[in-house]
Order: sequence, then C-alpha cells, then structure tokens
Amino acid sequence: MLNWLFGKKNSDRLPMYSALRSVPSRGLPAELMEAERSEDFAARRAALTQELLEPPRRPADGSPLLTTFFNSRQNGFVTITPPNGQKQCLAVFSTSVRAADYLQTLLGSDPTLNHWASTPAQFIKILRDLGEVGIEKFALDRCPRCPIFSVLDSSGIKTSGDVMTVWAIHKSGELARADLYLGYALGAARKGFLQTARDVALETVGHVTIDDDNAHFLLGQVAVGMRDQVLLREAKAFLRFFNFDRLEKQLDRNVKSGTPDFGGWT
Repeated sequence: MLNWLFGKKNSDRLPMYSALRSVPSRGLPAELMEAERSEDFAARRAALTQELLEPPRRPADGSPLLTTFFNSRQNGFVTITPPNGQKQCLAVFSTSVRAADYLQTLLGSDPTLNHWASTPAQFIKILRDLGEVGIEKFALDRCPRCPIFSVLDSSGIKTSGDVMTVWAIHKSGELARADLYLGYALGAARKGFLQTARDVALETVGHVTIDDDNAHFLLGQVAVGMRDQVLLREAKAFLRFFNFDRLEKQLDRNVKSGTPDFGGWT
C-alpha cells in the first residue's frame, strides 16, 4: 500500500510519536499564538506564497503536485465528510508523506486504497468528474489529529495556474508556521525549557508538517536532554525513515556525549 512512498516496502510504515498518539494536541504557548496572528507572520506568509509561484521554487507544470486516494473496490476517489456535515468533499494532500500520515492515523491498513498523484491539469479533470456526481469541494491536507478542517470550492479551480495558486497559498502557511514554531521550540530549548520545546515540536510534527528534518532532529536533541529513551528512539526512527543519515549520525554523537546540541539549525 505504501510502496509508492520513497520506494518503501509495504512493511515500512511511516513512524509515529507515541506522545502524539496519547495526546494528539497539546496547544501552543500564548506568545507563540500571538506571534502567529502578527503582521510580521502575515507578511512572511505572503512573501513565501510569491516565492513558491516563481522559479526556482515553482514546481514544473507537468510534475505531480497533489495526492488523493483511489478506492479500487469502489472504483472511486476517497471523500470525507466536512465539519458542517453537508456534502462529501475530496481528500487531497500536498505530499505523499502527509497522505500516508492521514491513511495510517485515520483509515488504518486498507489494501483497497491506493495513492493517486496528479499534475495540476490532471487534478482539474478529477474535480470536473467529481463535480458531475455532486462532489464540489475538496479539503487540502486535512489534519488527521484535528476535528475541524476547512474545505475549498472546486468551482473556482479552472486552470493549472489556479491549482498552483491554491497549493502555494496553502504551502506558504505550512512553511511559515513550521519556521515560527520550530524557532520558538529551539529558543525554549536553549533556555532550558525542554518540556516546552518538546511540546511545541510535537505540535509542529502532528499539525503542521511531518517531514521536516529540523523537527525530528530537535526532538531527538530534546530527548537527549530529558533522558527520554522512547522519544529518542522515535525521533531516530523518523530520521532513518527519511534517510536523514547525517542528522542521525550527529544525534548518535550527542547521545554518546550525553549533551544535547541546540546551537542552531542543521
């Protein structure tokens, strides 16, 4: 089922932090939430949106951009129920990793579900086909740990450029939040507030981005400082899964010395 994910075998499931399973959301410090509401954050997000729409960061028009699930038994795409309980909407993901996280967390091991990677042009066709059967909305990167999520109206997506714009606006929010959250977590770790650093980093992995190397490396360093063998093992599992070999070796050196390294981003 997941053999499409970085060439992994079916048995190679995406790792997960046990702390996220037991407590899916820990909330955020008040000052971090305030920073996310600031004009500086809005400006950073707007700048990132523009960067993602222009070379060299703009994806090629003909490259796969969005991932959906196709149910081979029902011969149709996987849809989900919006929070308002109205018509079904298409479940769409910006990366195969986010799709895998959703699949494992909420849908379990269903051999009838297969990933479906689409270019912007192919995605438009999917939306048109679904519109003919009354599915006129989609959810982009629906978080598997949050009960509330937003949906988008498919009728406004008419060109590949429209798809790219929606993707860039969404992705800029993810990147800006990840940078803000991890910067806060790193600052807390440097001040010795390791529990705060851990909780914010876990919130980043669980609700913002699961495939950020800095997030897992930071959680590994926090684990060294807290002498938390479970967290350490799980952070290393992520570094290994994503082939972040250099970071895993650096973390091993910190484990041997018994001293975490919060000197900066790697």
